[in-house]
Amino acid sequence: MVREVREESGAAARAGETHPCGALRRLVCLEEITIALLTATSEDAVAKVILDLGAAALGASAAVVAMVEGDEFVILDAKGMPDEVLAQWRRHARSASTPIAMAVQRRAPVFIETEAEWAATCPDAARATVGPRGPRIALPLLVGDRVLGGMGFSFPPSVRFTDEDRALAVTLGRQCALALDRARLFDAERKARAELARVAQRIDRLQHTTAALAAATTPLEVARAVVVDARAALTADRAVLAIPTPDGQRLVVLEHEGAASWTSRTPSQPFPVDANSPLALTFRTGERLRLSSRAAIEARFPAASGEGVVTPGSLLCHPLVARGRTIGVLLFGWGAEGALDADGASIAEELVHRSAVALDRAMLHAAFEHENRTLTAFIAACPVAAMILDTDGTVRVWNPAAERMFGWSAAETVGRFLPITEKPHETEAFLARVAQGEVLSDIEVERKHKLGHSIDMSLYSAPVVHGDGSVQCLSICMDIGDRKQAEAELRRAYEIARDADRRKDEFLALLGHELRNPLSPILTALYLMRLKGRTDGLERERDVIERQVQHLVSLVDDLLDVSRIMRGKIQLSTRPIEIARVFSQAIEIASPLFEQKRHELRVDVPAEGLVVEVDETRMAQVLANLLTNAARYTDAGGHIAVAARREGDEVVVTVRDDGSGIPSEMLPVIFDLFVQGARGADRAGGGLGLGLGLVRSLVKLHGGAVSARSEGPGRGSEFEVRLPALSPRRASSPDLPAPVSPRLSKVRRVLVVDDNRDAAQMLAEVLTSHGHEVVVAHDGPQALALAATFRPEIGILDIGLPVMDGYELALELRTAYGERITLVAVTGYGQEHDKRRAFEAGFSRHYVKPVAADALLSEVFP
Repeated sequence: MVREVREESGAAARAGETHPCGALRRLVCLEEITIALLTATSEDAVAKVILDLGAAALGASAAVVAMVEGDEFVILDAKGMPDEVLAQWRRHARSASTPIAMAVQRRAPVFIETEAEWAATCPDAARATVGPRGPRIALPLLVGDRVLGGMGFSFPPSVRFTDEDRALAVTLGRQCALALDRARLFDAERKARAELARVAQRIDRLQHTTAALAAATTPLEVARAVVVDARAALTADRAVLAIPTPDGQRLVVLEHEGAASWTSRTPSQPFPVDANSPLALTFRTGERLRLSSRAAIEARFPAASGEGVVTPGSLLCHPLVARGRTIGVLLFGWGAEGALDADGASIAEELVHRSAVALDRAMLHAAFEHENRTLTAFIAACPVAAMILDTDGTVRVWNPAAERMFGWSAAETVGRFLPITEKPHETEAFLARVAQGEVLSDIEVERKHKLGHSIDMSLYSAPVVHGDGSVQCLSICMDIGDRKQAEAELRRAYEIARDADRRKDEFLALLGHELRNPLSPILTALYLMRLKGRTDGLERERDVIERQVQHLVSLVDDLLDVSRIMRGKIQLSTRPIEIARVFSQAIEIASPLFEQKRHELRVDVPAEGLVVEVDETRMAQVLANLLTNAARYTDAGGHIAVAARREGDEVVVTVRDDGSGIPSEMLPVIFDLFVQGARGADRAGGGLGLGLGLVRSLVKLHGGAVSARSEGPGRGSEFEVRLPALSPRRASSPDLPAPVSPRLSKVRRVLVVDDNRDAAQMLAEVLTSHGHEVVVAHDGPQALALAATFRPEIGILDIGLPVMDGYELALELRTAYGERITLVAVTGYGQEHDKRRAFEAGFSRHYVKPVAADALLSEVFP
């Protein structure tokens, strides 16, 4: 009967009539379609029913079923449609104006019978150049609010749809949508059951491998469990596990199984991590390799296709990562291409993770065992007492050195409270600090020997934190009795040395004072002789005296300067200055010697552009010493040349002469103290061998360097000083004081106090010759008595006075007269602490004997 319905429906369509589907025939068709849809368990089967039975029931010449995928329609199946039409519309947007798309957009059937309806309803399809545009029915496939897709039927041009046709089409659409939804649910259920089976199988495989990994306690046991069980779980033909060597530069195969791995021709031998193999590449880069064909493997690793090597068809290589670092590489290989599916990849991922955890645990355990054995051997062999204590003071380890140091054996101490202390609370306090993570270092304590005597020892304690969080204390004890005794002896020696140094300082201060005191009246007397202008024919003799006194002053200054430098008690007052300015002062100092020996001096020093940051006085002393040294060792009428230039970041100063030269054996020690070149029996060179030592020390204090060169005896010498250079614009040139008039206009009342009567009288005579009122005292009480009636405006005081020293006298005068009196110290004590103490006592100026009378007059008497 169904066959007759199909034939009559087809005949009506071919006759060009409106589809005549009677009620009985329509029920039979629906029944057949319903039964067929109920038995369809897949989307393809549902589409087949619609295309065969549904199209026949409607009398359609063609039919199509399309499913929604995102924003597109994809044709699930079609019947009676030309291939070119299917190709054009196999996948098209849901927004297209096709009959099916319009039905889905409207969520209602679309019926098209005429050309005008085509153009109005579906312009995109109307413009299509392929296929007929006859009557169409398009139906949305809806289940509730969900859109599954749509289906469409094509009819001959003469067909016109009756209400019954439209109702049958709507019914077919509903039944098809329900059948498709049911097929999807059935398919999802089937997949879920299959997935559950796969999950159960995977869990079973993972549980078996996990059990094997849990039982493994060494890296080799882990490797064997992974290679054997994981290979079986993945049905792989081969498996390899490699780990790095301790230096991290090579890999070694720990275990392998199956076909010989072409990643390492000799698996037991390490191979470089930069090798072109999957294991090395994965270890170096951390890249996970999954190659599913021999061609892909051989393209990536050409060595895989070498002679005698079997290339796998599929390959999986994963890094084993634990605690942020790669600890190994795991590789699986299959003979077949494409052997690893998504499920297998998931199993492999889990196996890799668990293998990494197990391998890391085994490595940590092995390292712990190694460290434990090492620590035990170390403590046993340690030459100092070592012990491990619980935080309550119970001894757990007591090494042989501790037995020797304290007298108790390990059997007597292990398991009981530390027996070597008589102050348990002190030990408990130390252990509490260590338990908090503190490291106690070099703590000196007393501990007792088994025989009762005390031991001075140095204690070092550190926490030992175990994996379970418990803490023990590692203590190392060193007997420091000998050290304590040595320290006591060192302290005694230090006190002796310090006392000797203090006495040496006092001696040097006294020496300077005693040497300078007699020089001062001599120079002052010479000044008075010049001032009086006496022409008694003794000018030559006065010049000799003055020259020799100045030489003696220079020797004293050098001697005391060397002492201060050696003791680190010299201070520099630096400022940026042109080196030419310093040279002018040095040449002025050395010029008397040049004139005496008739030397020719050539100067090549730019007036500007060579700026250095120096203590002007000290650097002038350096250059003057070099010039004086050149003059001393150059015969009369010789030549001396000085020059300065800039080299990079340095200013280079040279002093060159054509004198006696320096022997090669002297060059390495020429700047040492008390070293001098060869001289005749007359000691014509003079000096104590201090000048060049001062030069080196002062240049070094300025951050520079000095060197000497000579081609040998009789061929002259050259000294070179290098100093850090500054920018020329940083130089400063303060105004120089104006020359002093030989006769000052303002008369002052001056109190001169000096226990050296010659020095006091000579200075008083100089001041009187310049019109000042002067009284002289030779000790403190006498000075205070004179000051009470004389009311001095200026006090020139020596420091080393009898009865009351100059500091005490200055304090008394400052208390009595305040700022109405100017106090000037003229003394043989010239060290820095002497100057500081003078200013603290109230002095305004401090001069070291001998002081030039004209300098004193110009600076003290404005």
